[in-house]
Amino acid sequence: MLGELNSKKQGDGIKRKNNCIVNTGGKLTREEVEERRKMHRERFEVKDEVWRNIVLPRPDNPLVVLDRKREELKVLRNELQDVLKQIDVLEQMGSTDSVDAAVAAAGNKRQRE
Repeated sequence: MLGELNSKKQGDGIKRKNNCIVNTGGKLTREEVEERRKMHRERFEVKDEVWRNIVLPRPDNPLVVLDRKREELKVLRNELQDVLKQIDVLEQMGSTDSVDAAVAAAGNKRQRE
């Protein structure tokens, strides 16, 4: 909602840095800050009954998640080793004309599965 409103703001008084509106005016007084804060709360704040009814999903057991990540890391390391073998075969052949032969010689993970 805010991003949509800010993207529509255009004009000489609007300065942007990395597509974000930046403050170009002087420093606000304490009263001005409080006034703006109140206005923005009224306009954008999520109502109390809405955020109280939000139910966040319970995260998985951290140990189970960690084990899954370790297994994923093993798979990625094996794939990296396969790619490194293919590179070695290509370097030994000394020619880029026989890339298909090098890939077949080193093996392809998708073919093995």
